[in-house]
Amino acid sequence: MKIVEVTKFGGPEVLVAGQAPDPVAGPGQVVIGVSVVDVLSVEAQLRTGWGRDWFPAEPPFVPGTGVAGRVLSVGDGVDAGWVGRRVAAKLSIGAYAEQAVADAETVVAVPDELPLWRAAALLQVGPAALSLVTAAELRPGARVLVTGAGGALGLVLVQLASAAGARVTAAAHGPAKRRAALEAGAAEIIDYPEPEKAEAAETAGTTGPAEPVGTAGTAGTGASEKAGAAEAAVSGKAGAAKAVGPGKAEAAAAAEADSYEKAEEAGVGEFDVVFDGVGGDVGAAVFGLVGRGGRFFAYGVPSGAPASIDPALAERREVRVIGMEQVMFAPDEFSRLAEQAFKEAVAGRLTTAVGLVLPLERASEAHAALEARELVGKALLLATAQAVRYDRCGGPEVLELMEIPLPEPGPGQVRVAVRAAGVNPIDWKMREGFRGAPPDASQGTGMELAGMVDALGPGVTGLRLGDPVYGQVAPGAVATHAIAEADALAPKPDGLTYEQAAALPVAVETARRALRDLALKEGETLLIHGVAGGVGLAAAQLALARGASVIGTASERHHDFLRDLGVHPVTYGEGLEGRLPGPASDESGGRGEGKGRGRGAGEGGRDGKQVPGASGGGESPRSVDRVLDASGQGESPRSIDRVLDASGRGELELSVKLTGDPNRVITIADRIGAERLGVRFSTGDGAAAAAQALRESQHVRLPIAEVFPLEHTADAHRRSQHGHFLGKLIINPETSLPH
Repeated sequence: MKIVEVTKFGGPEVLVAGQAPDPVAGPGQVVIGVSVVDVLSVEAQLRTGWGRDWFPAEPPFVPGTGVAGRVLSVGDGVDAGWVGRRVAAKLSIGAYAEQAVADAETVVAVPDELPLWRAAALLQVGPAALSLVTAAELRPGARVLVTGAGGALGLVLVQLASAAGARVTAAAHGPAKRRAALEAGAAEIIDYPEPEKAEAAETAGTTGPAEPVGTAGTAGTGASEKAGAAEAAVSGKAGAAKAVGPGKAEAAAAAEADSYEKAEEAGVGEFDVVFDGVGGDVGAAVFGLVGRGGRFFAYGVPSGAPASIDPALAERREVRVIGMEQVMFAPDEFSRLAEQAFKEAVAGRLTTAVGLVLPLERASEAHAALEARELVGKALLLATAQAVRYDRCGGPEVLELMEIPLPEPGPGQVRVAVRAAGVNPIDWKMREGFRGAPPDASQGTGMELAGMVDALGPGVTGLRLGDPVYGQVAPGAVATHAIAEADALAPKPDGLTYEQAAALPVAVETARRALRDLALKEGETLLIHGVAGGVGLAAAQLALARGASVIGTASERHHDFLRDLGVHPVTYGEGLEGRLPGPASDESGGRGEGKGRGRGAGEGGRDGKQVPGASGGGESPRSVDRVLDASGQGESPRSIDRVLDASGRGELELSVKLTGDPNRVITIADRIGAERLGVRFSTGDGAAAAAQALRESQHVRLPIAEVFPLEHTADAHRRSQHGHFLGKLIINPETSLPH
């Protein structure tokens, strides 16, 4: 199995991916096939060698304490009914792996309604937040301060305290974290400098707040003033405390007392409860803001240690100080709180933001992000992917959403974190078995995608992790992660959303190939059967850009859109030949002279004439020079008893008649009809050609008819088979990904 281990104490780079034997469950244990790993900021600290007095592990070791996945096996004394169940578990160590061993007493079932990634995100912060808020005994109207409010636990505390009726002031560094705290329910936000910035500010002689104060709702002037005073007190105290060096204990004590006195004089020492998730100097500073008789929870260690509070001072101020013990649980208590957190999440009352999601092998990047202290919410590592697959041919019902190992790119390949995938007729034709033999193994679906480069295979150049790309792939694009040949991908233009980009690869490559094989020239007239589909619309735009005129068959409800595009629309069906526009009167009598270059409603051609049909009038095409059949309504080569041809088109036979030459006709869908009539049937040039087509055709845009979540891919196939929509159908897997 794949693991990530700390090879020595040091920076994020000491986290290295490797292989290890699959674990075996001992008595009272289970082995979990890990889907998602919860990453904690304290794990980044432990990686450096911090905390060795209570964390005695020596490198090499596999870090991490929280996972979600499925139980693979159980040891002696454990109910075999756990096998196969969706679970989350708290470990002592060893979470950064594809499989992990957990004591059965810390394993918690994950409700079917809760995605595993959300269970992982809440597994450790959920119980901690519930324990803290319960111990705080919050009353409606209580004033609460949360430091580290933009982190995973801080955001949950803001949410729960606000739901309890408290007025929450959130202390968070940076605009993104403060915005998240407001969205979680904070009434006021304050900023404070990071310790390094506080030290620099003190050196420069300034200790003021780093960012302006914000409030939510219609807070009164007094509340805003108190928030501002609190911010100033926190910023000043943090800077002053950092500036105190070793051997200056008396000066530090004086500065601390002076800070508390100033906070009280400013009238801000009125918080009933402070949840300190930062610790260190910031925690010591905010202690002075607790009102007499209040509660101070000192559990945060991102600064290196919990806030150090003088017990005598706390006693004088009648402030109850609660430490790390409030977030440390016996196994039965942890399980109870985790179950409660999951139930609250299913009910929609508990959540936390996920700010970073990376594959397991990139754990070092997650640690680096945590150390930079810019991350909003949780960091998660993925060990598996979600993919729609089928293991037998048949109708849409054979499609199944499966959990699979994260695919590994080979030489010249990359892994793409898919943000959108296109649906094409070839997808459901392959699913139905038009290629003959059924799949001999589980088969993916979908051949075009857009997303971000997630992993690089050996020998890949020109692409970097995180690059936004789009292109064609082997069947398997309908997934959260897919493998692509590096040369099959093109950079995604900034002006395209991922859904818009995913609509293009197959359509653009097919359209360019068809027009190339037809040798379409400027001034000629092209008839496209099924022009409202993806290939038809792409071909129309490419042909118009070449200076050709385009006639297209489509349902009447799409005609206005097509006219705006510059296409002369014609309703398909019986009598099509009689509805096609005849030759325009032209003294030259020649073919293709004076044709417009249609690009949109009312746009003139190269010779200043109106594009045919661009505004409902204008010049009609003189005749049909080339015919492209993109409707895909030909029969699939499969054993059937009867066929009901609901289209009534007879496109190929009529097309040959119209052009007088089968070499002037091409089809991308009706192989049988093509063979019968001597018409060319066009097949793909390959994914690399598609990437080149995308680079050279960036003006093409396709409308999105409908977007489906990953779990509704079968519905997308049904919709594709039914037809009669404008543009493309898209699968969006983001609901299956942490967000």
